[in-house]
Amino acid sequence: MTLPTDITLPLPRDYRDNINPDAYSNDLVFELQNMYQNVANNINGAIRNYADVDSSQWIPTINGTGSAGSTTYTHQIGWVFRQGIITEVWFDIQWSASTATGNLFIDLPYIVTKSNQKPFVGVLQTSTIAYGAGKTLLTCNAIPSTYRLEIWSSGSAVATANVVVAGAGQLIGHCRYIGVSDE
Repeated sequence: MTLPTDITLPLPRDYRDNINPDAYSNDLVFELQNMYQNVANNINGAIRNYADVDSSQWIPTINGTGSAGSTTYTHQIGWVFRQGIITEVWFDIQWSASTATGNLFIDLPYIVTKSNQKPFVGVLQTSTIAYGAGKTLLTCNAIPSTYRLEIWSSGSAVATANVVVAGAGQLIGHCRYIGVSDE
């Protein structure tokens, strides 16, 4: 949802021949209330979590760039806060088995905006995931124009690289990114 850039209000001249004298006032109030609700919803934001029972539910899942495979989860806890196009995700995902292949990523609830490179970096706390030779840190990157929050490893004097899907592990983290409008 994006902030409205214009609003079409009823014009008094369109109601001159109307039998109902209150029609113009009613329609004007209705349009102003709708505009206010749209603005308030965008400014206040909306929060979604794993416990929601409606269609806005977000359950964080892991995936692999090679194949999704199947994953057995111990728990999947996710929260999303979206204010306009600014999106923040918090998650705690633990799995005991996965047949996914390729590089590890988390499926995001909203698409990441188009951008050069990877400016949306988040923090991670991990368990039982191999970082790679010489790597001492894992981070997550919201990849532009995708729904992917990729997991990357880095360290001193070594190249940053994707992390492959682990057969078991836990990722606890947060990432803030810019989404796209009207999603």
